[in-house]
Amino acid sequence: MSTDTLHELFVLRLPDYHLVSAKPLSGGLSNRCWKVVLTHKATGERHALVWRPHSFSSQAFGVSRQHEHLVLQSTLKTPCSTLAPRPFVLFNEGLLVDWVEGHTASKEFSLTTLMSLQAAIHQQPLPSWRLNPQQRGAHYWRYMGDATGDPQLERIHAFFQAQSVKKWFEETCCHHDLGWYNIIVAPDDRFTVIDWEYAAAGDPSLDLALTIAANQLEPSEAVDIYCQQVGVHDAITQRRWHSAVEYWHPWCDYLAMLWFYVGANQFACGERLDEDYLREAQSLQALLWNNLQFSD
Repeated sequence: MSTDTLHELFVLRLPDYHLVSAKPLSGGLSNRCWKVVLTHKATGERHALVWRPHSFSSQAFGVSRQHEHLVLQSTLKTPCSTLAPRPFVLFNEGLLVDWVEGHTASKEFSLTTLMSLQAAIHQQPLPSWRLNPQQRGAHYWRYMGDATGDPQLERIHAFFQAQSVKKWFEETCCHHDLGWYNIIVAPDDRFTVIDWEYAAAGDPSLDLALTIAANQLEPSEAVDIYCQQVGVHDAITQRRWHSAVEYWHPWCDYLAMLWFYVGANQFACGERLDEDYLREAQSLQALLWNNLQFSD
């Protein structure tokens, strides 16, 4: 997508607005987003926005802009209205959301604050669609290209697809990618979570496990603080949370491995797979192969 392409699109879809500027954003792994500035032709009102396109790569990663739009709308109706960016407009080609002023959080982001954000997300309205880890794994598998011909990878994939997935807790709204890189710290020290494209109903303990993996946290400490944030004080329920997060750990590695293989295929240059994505995928594959005690 180019600036000219965006200009043509907005002329068609937003005829009352003028495109002032458009700049591609770096750092998005499953997205190729743009920061755009629009002004209303009649009033001169200025809007700084993020353009989140619908594309073949977003489809490969299992992203629905319609679902993303719905979950962002739902947060506006709650006391946590600043938890997520405000949606601006959705059309077939993608989604525009408000640009959030501030800076991206660092890897040293407060664990207590992170767990409070996790708890707040789990209290949002329940989406009508859900993330099933096996279905998501099967979806990724279809977009991995030649990687699916690897016998070792096929065995790992078959192992997870054959499991009877355990249900630990009632489903809540889950973000499924609550890394420090998706948290914006505003000048007034408010926090906004961005990139809700994977949000869905799901087991909150899987979401917590994904958060722990994404931020490379010590699981026991993170679970203890999360339990404090959601008001879980009895020892039996706390132990269940710890067991659930431990149970989901290999699932997190499995889904991340497939996700990186999808990225390696989607962002290939000709027949050459993207090396950064491929390196991460192969590292996770080796880890799973060893941890699950497979053998040739």
